[in-house]
Amino acid sequence: MSEIPGKLSFQLKTMQDLAVYSHLRDFRDMSIAEIGGGDSRILPQLAKTNRCFNIEPFEGADNGPKGEVRITGVENIRTTVGRFDPILKDASFDVVFSVSVVEHVADPEFSAFLEDNIRILKPGGVMYHAIDMYLSDSPTDFWRDRFEMYRKAVTERDDLLPVGAIGASQPAFTPDMASNPDHIMYGWKTISPSLNDLRQIAQSVSLLIGVRRC
Repeated sequence: MSEIPGKLSFQLKTMQDLAVYSHLRDFRDMSIAEIGGGDSRILPQLAKTNRCFNIEPFEGADNGPKGEVRITGVENIRTTVGRFDPILKDASFDVVFSVSVVEHVADPEFSAFLEDNIRILKPGGVMYHAIDMYLSDSPTDFWRDRFEMYRKAVTERDDLLPVGAIGASQPAFTPDMASNPDHIMYGWKTISPSLNDLRQIAQSVSLLIGVRRC
Protein backbone atom coordinates (compact mmCIF):
# COMPACT_ATOMS: atom_id res chain seq x y z
CA MET A 1 0.00 0.00 0.00
CA SER A 2 1.03 3.58 -0.51
CA GLU A 3 1.98 5.55 2.58
CA ILE A 4 0.79 8.99 3.56
CA PRO A 5 1.95 10.88 6.67
CA GLY A 6 0.88 9.13 9.85
CA LYS A 7 -1.09 6.24 8.36
CA LEU A 8 -1.40 3.66 5.63
CA SER A 9 -3.56 4.54 2.67
CA PHE A 10 -6.20 2.14 1.35
CA GLN A 11 -6.68 2.53 -2.38
CA LEU A 12 -7.75 0.69 -5.51
CA LYS A 13 -4.31 -0.89 -5.91
CA THR A 14 -4.92 -2.63 -2.58
CA MET A 15 -7.98 -4.29 -4.10
CA GLN A 16 -6.10 -5.11 -7.30
CA ASP A 17 -3.28 -6.72 -5.34
CA LEU A 18 -5.74 -8.80 -3.33
CA ALA A 19 -7.71 -9.81 -6.42
CA VAL A 20 -4.60 -11.03 -8.24
CA TYR A 21 -3.07 -12.61 -5.14
CA SER A 22 -6.29 -14.53 -4.43
CA HIS A 23 -5.75 -16.42 -7.69
CA LEU A 24 -2.05 -17.13 -7.05
CA ARG A 25 -1.67 -17.61 -3.30
CA ASP A 26 -1.99 -21.41 -3.36
CA PHE A 27 0.61 -21.93 -6.09
CA ARG A 28 3.73 -23.88 -5.11
CA ASP A 29 6.99 -24.51 -6.97
CA MET A 30 5.87 -22.44 -9.94
CA SER A 31 7.84 -20.05 -12.11
CA ILE A 32 6.01 -16.72 -11.69
CA ALA A 33 6.78 -13.41 -13.41
CA GLU A 34 5.30 -10.00 -12.71
CA ILE A 35 5.42 -7.54 -15.61
CA GLY A 36 6.39 -4.03 -14.58
CA GLY A 37 6.38 -4.98 -10.91
CA GLY A 38 8.61 -2.11 -9.76
CA ASP A 39 8.74 -2.33 -5.96
CA SER A 40 6.31 -5.23 -6.06
CA ARG A 41 3.82 -5.76 -3.25
CA ILE A 42 2.82 -9.28 -4.39
CA LEU A 43 6.10 -10.98 -5.33
CA PRO A 44 7.53 -10.99 -1.77
CA GLN A 45 4.65 -13.25 -0.71
CA LEU A 46 4.72 -15.51 -3.75
CA ALA A 47 8.51 -15.88 -3.53
CA LYS A 48 8.16 -17.80 -0.28
CA THR A 49 6.93 -20.87 -2.16
CA ASN A 50 7.74 -20.18 -5.85
CA ARG A 51 10.51 -19.06 -8.21
CA CYS A 52 9.68 -15.41 -8.85
CA PHE A 53 10.85 -12.84 -11.39
CA ASN A 54 10.25 -9.13 -11.86
CA ILE A 55 10.27 -8.12 -15.54
CA GLU A 56 11.00 -4.42 -15.12
CA PRO A 57 13.43 -2.02 -16.88
CA PHE A 58 13.62 0.29 -13.82
CA GLU A 59 13.68 3.36 -16.05
CA GLY A 60 11.09 5.39 -14.13
CA ALA A 61 8.36 5.17 -16.78
CA ASP A 62 4.77 5.82 -15.64
CA ASN A 63 5.89 6.75 -12.10
CA GLY A 64 7.84 3.51 -11.68
CA PRO A 65 11.18 3.29 -9.86
CA LYS A 66 14.14 4.92 -11.58
CA GLY A 67 16.63 2.64 -9.88
CA GLU A 68 16.75 -1.12 -9.47
CA VAL A 69 14.74 -2.52 -6.57
CA ARG A 70 15.97 -5.73 -4.95
CA ILE A 71 13.40 -8.06 -3.40
CA THR A 72 14.45 -11.12 -1.41
CA GLY A 73 13.88 -14.27 -3.42
CA VAL A 74 12.98 -12.39 -6.61
CA GLU A 75 15.19 -12.20 -9.73
CA ASN A 76 15.02 -9.00 -11.76
CA ILE A 77 14.88 -9.25 -15.56
CA ARG A 78 15.56 -5.77 -16.90
CA THR A 79 13.58 -5.63 -20.11
CA THR A 80 10.10 -4.76 -21.42
CA VAL A 81 7.47 -7.26 -22.53
CA GLY A 82 6.38 -6.59 -26.10
CA ARG A 83 9.90 -6.26 -27.52
CA PHE A 84 10.38 -10.05 -27.93
CA ASP A 85 13.69 -9.70 -26.13
CA PRO A 86 15.58 -13.03 -26.32
CA ILE A 87 16.53 -12.61 -22.67
CA LEU A 88 12.98 -13.82 -22.04
CA LYS A 89 12.94 -17.39 -23.30
CA ASP A 90 9.93 -19.01 -24.93
CA ALA A 91 7.63 -20.91 -22.53
CA SER A 92 9.55 -19.75 -19.45
CA PHE A 93 6.80 -19.11 -16.89
CA ASP A 94 3.86 -20.95 -15.37
CA VAL A 95 2.29 -17.62 -14.39
CA VAL A 96 2.56 -14.08 -15.76
CA PHE A 97 0.71 -11.17 -14.14
CA SER A 98 0.61 -7.39 -13.90
CA VAL A 99 -1.07 -4.66 -11.85
CA SER A 100 -1.75 -1.24 -13.41
CA VAL A 101 0.51 -1.88 -16.41
CA VAL A 102 -1.61 -2.81 -19.42
CA GLU A 103 -3.40 0.56 -19.54
CA HIS A 104 -0.01 2.17 -20.25
CA VAL A 105 0.46 0.01 -23.36
CA ALA A 106 -0.56 2.11 -26.38
CA ASP A 107 -3.31 0.54 -28.48
CA PRO A 108 -1.04 0.03 -31.54
CA GLU A 109 1.43 -1.84 -29.30
CA PHE A 110 -1.13 -4.00 -27.50
CA SER A 111 -1.03 -6.84 -30.03
CA ALA A 112 2.75 -7.21 -29.66
CA PHE A 113 2.44 -7.00 -25.87
CA LEU A 114 -0.13 -9.80 -25.85
CA GLU A 115 1.86 -11.98 -28.25
CA ASP A 116 4.97 -11.63 -26.10
CA ASN A 117 2.95 -12.57 -23.01
CA ILE A 118 1.78 -15.72 -24.74
CA ARG A 119 5.28 -16.48 -26.03
CA ILE A 120 6.90 -16.52 -22.59
CA LEU A 121 4.01 -18.42 -20.96
CA LYS A 122 4.21 -22.20 -20.77
CA PRO A 123 1.40 -24.23 -22.37
CA GLY A 124 -1.21 -24.62 -19.64
CA GLY A 125 0.13 -21.54 -17.88
CA VAL A 126 -2.05 -18.65 -16.76
CA MET A 127 -1.80 -14.88 -16.89
CA TYR A 128 -3.72 -12.25 -14.94
CA HIS A 129 -3.77 -8.53 -15.69
CA ALA A 130 -5.41 -5.92 -13.45
CA ILE A 131 -6.08 -2.96 -15.74
CA ASP A 132 -6.96 0.58 -14.65
CA MET A 133 -10.00 2.17 -16.29
CA TYR A 134 -12.10 5.31 -15.82
CA LEU A 135 -15.83 4.68 -15.98
CA SER A 136 -18.78 7.06 -15.69
CA ASP A 137 -22.40 6.04 -15.06
CA SER A 138 -22.95 5.49 -18.76
CA PRO A 139 -20.65 3.88 -21.36
CA THR A 140 -18.24 6.11 -23.28
CA ASP A 141 -16.83 5.37 -26.72
CA PHE A 142 -13.20 5.34 -25.56
CA TRP A 143 -13.59 2.79 -22.78
CA ARG A 144 -16.14 0.74 -24.71
CA ASP A 145 -13.61 0.39 -27.54
CA ARG A 146 -10.75 -0.29 -25.13
CA PHE A 147 -12.75 -2.94 -23.27
CA GLU A 148 -13.76 -4.55 -26.55
CA MET A 149 -10.09 -4.73 -27.57
CA TYR A 150 -9.26 -6.56 -24.35
CA ARG A 151 -12.31 -8.81 -24.62
CA LYS A 152 -11.55 -9.88 -28.18
CA ALA A 153 -7.92 -10.50 -27.26
CA VAL A 154 -8.91 -13.29 -24.87
CA THR A 155 -12.07 -14.68 -26.50
CA GLU A 156 -11.24 -14.85 -30.21
CA ARG A 157 -8.05 -16.91 -30.13
CA ASP A 158 -7.77 -20.68 -30.28
CA ASP A 159 -4.67 -20.69 -28.08
CA LEU A 160 -6.26 -18.85 -25.13
CA LEU A 161 -8.99 -19.86 -22.71
CA PRO A 162 -10.53 -17.17 -20.47
CA VAL A 163 -10.38 -17.84 -16.74
CA GLY A 164 -13.57 -16.57 -15.10
CA ALA A 165 -16.20 -14.25 -16.49
CA ILE A 166 -15.27 -11.64 -19.08
CA GLY A 167 -18.08 -9.23 -18.15
CA ALA A 168 -20.37 -6.93 -20.08
CA SER A 169 -19.45 -5.30 -23.38
CA GLN A 170 -20.85 -1.93 -22.25
CA PRO A 171 -18.68 -0.99 -19.24
CA ALA A 172 -20.16 1.64 -16.91
CA PHE A 173 -19.63 2.47 -13.25
CA THR A 174 -22.05 0.94 -10.76
CA PRO A 175 -22.28 1.24 -6.95
CA ASP A 176 -21.02 -2.31 -6.36
CA MET A 177 -17.60 -1.49 -7.84
CA ALA A 178 -14.53 -0.60 -5.77
CA SER A 179 -12.92 2.72 -6.61
CA ASN A 180 -10.17 5.01 -5.35
CA PRO A 181 -11.03 7.21 -2.33
CA ASP A 182 -11.02 10.98 -2.72
CA HIS A 183 -7.65 11.62 -1.06
CA ILE A 184 -5.93 9.29 -3.53
CA MET A 185 -7.58 10.99 -6.48
CA TYR A 186 -6.59 14.38 -5.06
CA GLY A 187 -2.96 13.25 -4.84
CA TRP A 188 -3.03 12.18 -8.47
CA LYS A 189 -3.83 15.75 -9.52
CA THR A 190 -0.13 16.55 -9.38
CA ILE A 191 1.12 13.14 -10.57
CA SER A 192 -0.91 13.06 -13.80
CA PRO A 193 -2.79 16.37 -14.20
CA SER A 194 -3.79 15.62 -17.81
CA LEU A 195 -6.58 13.36 -16.46
CA ASN A 196 -8.03 15.84 -13.97
CA ASP A 197 -11.04 16.76 -16.14
CA LEU A 198 -11.85 13.07 -16.61
CA ARG A 199 -11.67 12.47 -12.86
CA GLN A 200 -14.45 15.02 -12.35
CA ILE A 201 -16.96 12.81 -14.18
CA ALA A 202 -15.59 9.25 -13.92
CA GLN A 203 -14.53 6.74 -11.27
CA SER A 204 -11.20 4.93 -11.22
CA VAL A 205 -11.83 1.18 -11.36
CA SER A 206 -10.02 -1.98 -12.42
CA LEU A 207 -10.69 -4.71 -14.94
CA LEU A 208 -9.20 -8.11 -14.08
CA ILE A 209 -8.56 -10.44 -17.01
CA GLY A 210 -7.47 -14.04 -16.52
CA VAL A 211 -6.35 -16.30 -19.38
CA ARG A 212 -4.94 -19.80 -19.70
CA ARG A 213 -2.65 -20.72 -22.59
CA CYS A 214 -3.90 -23.83 -24.35
